[in-house]
Amino acid sequence: MALSPSRHVSSTGLPDAALAAAAGVVAGLLGPLASLAPRGMPVWVLLFTVIALAGLARRGALGRMARALPAVAVVGAFLLLALVSGLWSPSDRVLATVAEIAYIAVGALAGGAWIAQMPGVEARRLAGLFLGGLLAGIALFGTEALLDFPLHRWWNAIPDTEVIHLIYSNVPKRTAALLCLLVWPAALAIDRIGRPGLALLLPGVYALVCLPLTSRSAILGIAIGIVLFALARWSARAARALLGGVVTLGFVVVVPVALFLDRILNLEGAAWLFASARHRVEIWSFAANRALQTPILGQGIDASRALEPQGEVSRFATMGDSLLPLHPHNAFLQVWLELGAVGAALALAATLMLLAGTGRMANRDQPFALALFATALAMGSTAYGIWQAWWMAGFLAAGLMLRLAARVPADDQ
Repeated sequence: MALSPSRHVSSTGLPDAALAAAAGVVAGLLGPLASLAPRGMPVWVLLFTVIALAGLARRGALGRMARALPAVAVVGAFLLLALVSGLWSPSDRVLATVAEIAYIAVGALAGGAWIAQMPGVEARRLAGLFLGGLLAGIALFGTEALLDFPLHRWWNAIPDTEVIHLIYSNVPKRTAALLCLLVWPAALAIDRIGRPGLALLLPGVYALVCLPLTSRSAILGIAIGIVLFALARWSARAARALLGGVVTLGFVVVVPVALFLDRILNLEGAAWLFASARHRVEIWSFAANRALQTPILGQGIDASRALEPQGEVSRFATMGDSLLPLHPHNAFLQVWLELGAVGAALALAATLMLLAGTGRMANRDQPFALALFATALAMGSTAYGIWQAWWMAGFLAAGLMLRLAARVPADDQ
């Protein structure tokens, strides 16, 4: 039975019509939320998770979540390590960080299971609402950026004299990064409804939107995604093997590579490199040095935001109470720094499982999934702390919408 309006009542006590309406609202609001309030993404994940659990319960399908037992075991071991590492972490928000990772994991489990059993007609409805919302969100964000963010300045009472600081702040960068992720499931939805030309056009148009923005990570992410999409259209197997090799190599060599960039190549002092990139090299070097101090179990979850300088001096910023500006700007390095080789091995296993899952998708869907993976990998390696709740929620939302789009019955082309 489709999740569509009816007089039936679910086992959770909610009428089918209420579940269908709630699911539609949440799907449609994803794009505008990412555009206007990216830090509200965790709320979206929690709402989606509740709806997914209710939908599974209504169909008596909660047991479907047990099918992901291998992934649950790996993620569960990672969460246990993170929790135990609180015994030696200098952070005062260990429990909060572990809880945030945990509800993202539950959202992935419940949301994925719910979508997997969703009838095609319902998937098409929700994917259409998501697509409409995302296109509206991109248009809104583009207009905001073109006009120097009048809505954001009005809502936050930012004077006109501060607009230049706003443009170069994380406010537009967060939105740019989230939309980079969401364009790939949107493109798949367009392809599934029989518009392959428009599906190919969407990432390209969004890349043009990104060019005048200040988020270099977003530009890098969409560019890498387009390249991997083209490769996957030629050979999804080759693209998957390449991404698997990059992920494996990233976890294995990130610490020595970070030190090499600084100590041998001296990119931190390279005058030809823009300042933010040079600062990033310095941050990576700091983090790699600390990772070597605790190579097996790391400094503890969320330690990145609380490590005190041990005589280190930055060329680019005045150091306060923390060695790093909240995180190392690289997911591989952050896992090594906080959870050591054990955490890196578990994170690698979970990531490779996710990548392998793209091989079980329909052939026409795999290029979109691999492009999303590549985009996420590129931005996760250069921007934001991997445990930031809104960022984890963005990755999850994109993955769930990709899975939703893949459930849409393909129109004959």
